[in-house]
Order: sequence, then structure tokens, then C-alpha cells
Amino acid sequence: MHIATNRPGPGQDFALEDRNCVRNSFLANADHWVRMSLSDMIFSGVFERYPKLKVGTVEHELSWIPHFLDRIDYTYTQRVQQERYRFKEAMLPSDYFHRNVFAGFQEDAMGIRDRHIIGVDNLLWGSDYPHVESTFPRSRQIIEEVLGDCTEEEKAKIAGGNAARIYNLN
Repeated sequence: MHIATNRPGPGQDFALEDRNCVRNSFLANADHWVRMSLSDMIFSGVFERYPKLKVGTVEHELSWIPHFLDRIDYTYTQRVQQERYRFKEAMLPSDYFHRNVFAGFQEDAMGIRDRHIIGVDNLLWGSDYPHVESTFPRSRQIIEEVLGDCTEEEKAKIAGGNAARIYNLN
């Protein structure tokens, strides 16, 4: 079982003091661990057993999600094996993602382009302040650019409405 984090798995750990030594190849593929964790939760039926559970992926941007959704559905429908868990509900793995997973991002224009595949109601923008990769002090400019093709309703959801709903801040 994997933990939903961007940290490596067993036998691949790095100490906190070594973070400055992490290779760019690791950083460019850090979403791997999130994909593994989400896949484990989806394919083992966690979201089927706990339909109200919400899980977030943050600091991994969005553009990996459309391909991930395609692959989990393909795996479930085309690589059917009796010993693998089969959902009792008539849902695909991507349906569980859409119902139970939200995704945070900062500057992923490709992910926003594919927002309807990911699910507009699942998207949460964040500035990641005060970290180095933060959008601050240009957050307003960046969010206006990234969400430029979105409707006003979509902008309102992505820039705060979805977070308020998911975290019960209404």
C-alpha cells in the first residue's frame, strides 16, 4: 500500500537534509507516487466503501490526470482478471476519481485546458505561498492568465468556490 504523498516509497527514501540534492528527474516525476496511491485506493474499493471520503492531490499540477483517468479505466475494462477486485457498483475507476478526488494546482494551463476531462468541480487553485515555486507576488496575474478561457462560473469554482465546498467553509 502507498501513502498519498510526493515522497518516495520503501527503499527509496531521502533524508530531509538531502532535499537540495534531489535529481531533477525525480522532481519531474513526483506525481508518480500520487498516481500509485490513488490507483491503490480506487482499485481496492476504498471509495466504493467510503463514498463520502475526499482525497486531494496537491502540488502536482493537473495535466497528468487526463492520461491517468484513461489508463485506470482501460486497465479496469480491458485487463480484466478474476482475482482482481471488481466494483459492486456500475462505476468505472474514473467515476470514483471524479466523485472522491480533488486536485490542487498553481500554473497548469494544459490541465485547465483539459478541465472538463478532470472535472471542474475537482479543481482548486493555490499560490503555494511562501514556497519558492509560489505564484506570489504575481498570483492575480497568473490566475487570470491560466483561467483566461474559463467561464466566470468556472473561475469562481476553481479560484475558491470548490475549496469552500470541499472544506465546508460555506
